[in-house]
Amino acid sequence: MYLGIDFLIDSTLRPYIVEINVGLPGGAQEYDQAHQIYQGKASNIFSKIEEISLRVYGQPFKDYLHGLPFMESLKPFKIWIDGQGPLPRKFHPGLRLEDKWVQYQVVSPIIPMPKTILFDPSHFSEAEAFLKRMGRVALKRRLGRGGRNFRIVSDLDMLRQLNIENRFFLLQQYIESKVEDYVFSIRAVAFGGEFLCMYANLSHRDYSNHGIITFVSKGDHFGLGNPTFQTTLFNQKSWEAEIWFGETYPSYLYHNLFEDEVANTTLFLPEALYRMIEYLSVKIERYYEGLNLLNLPKACFELDSEK
Repeated sequence: MYLGIDFLIDSTLRPYIVEINVGLPGGAQEYDQAHQIYQGKASNIFSKIEEISLRVYGQPFKDYLHGLPFMESLKPFKIWIDGQGPLPRKFHPGLRLEDKWVQYQVVSPIIPMPKTILFDPSHFSEAEAFLKRMGRVALKRRLGRGGRNFRIVSDLDMLRQLNIENRFFLLQQYIESKVEDYVFSIRAVAFGGEFLCMYANLSHRDYSNHGIITFVSKGDHFGLGNPTFQTTLFNQKSWEAEIWFGETYPSYLYHNLFEDEVANTTLFLPEALYRMIEYLSVKIERYYEGLNLLNLPKACFELDSEK
C-alpha cells in the first residue's frame, strides 16, 4: 500500500510516528524538488514507483491506485474533512484509517507512537490526569489536515479553556521535534514492501505541515548542513495532484497542490536513525497491506452519525 508516514524526532533522536496517510499522500514530488535543489538534478523517484507497481502489483501505478477499494470514496471524504463538502453517503471501511485514533489503536502496539488518548469532555478528569503525567500535550483533530485546531497545551488552565464539545479530538504526548530554531517533521514514503524516499519539513510555527521542504542525508551527526540557507520557490502542479485530480482540482487546495518552498541545504541524520526510519516505514507499509479493512475499529464520523 502506498503510504506517507510522518515522523517526529525527539531530543534524544528517538523517532515517533504521528500520522500514516493512505491513498496518494504527498512525498514523492517534494522529495524530487529537494533532490533538484540540493543535489542539482532530478531524482528517479517517479520511475522507481512505476517499476515497483509493475513488478509487485502487475499494473501501472495509476491503475493500481484507482483500483484500491476505498479510492472512489476517498476524494469526496477528504474534501469533507477540509470542510469544503458534505459527508459522503457511502464510504468504504478503509476510510476509517483517516481517523488518527483508529490509526493509534491499530499500530501503536507494534511501532513507537506518542501516547494518545481521546479528549472526551464528559470525562475531563482523564484529560487532566493525562496532562499531569505528560507535562505537555498536543490537541489534534481526529480528522483534519493542515494543522487545523492544533494546539500545544501546557497547563490545566489552558486545558479547561479549550471548550471542546464533540468526540473529534484527541490529546497526544507532545514530542518536541526541533533542529536549530525550527520545528520539523519527516515525511517518509513506502510502497510495495520497499522504502521510497524521505524529506523534512521545517517551520517556525508550532507544527510543520507544508513547511520548508528540505533534503535529508545520512551523516555522522544531527543538524542542518547550513542553518542560514536560502530557499527556492516552486509553482507547478504536483505529480500527486495530476494523478489524483487530473485537470480539475478544488481551488482551495491550490497552495497545497502547486506551491512549495525548498531549502538549499540538507538535514543530516545519523545513519542509525536514517536506517530506523527506513525500517519502520516498510514495517508499517507491510502491516497496512495485510490489514482486513472490514474489521477496523469504527471511526468518529460513524459514531457521530449513529446518534
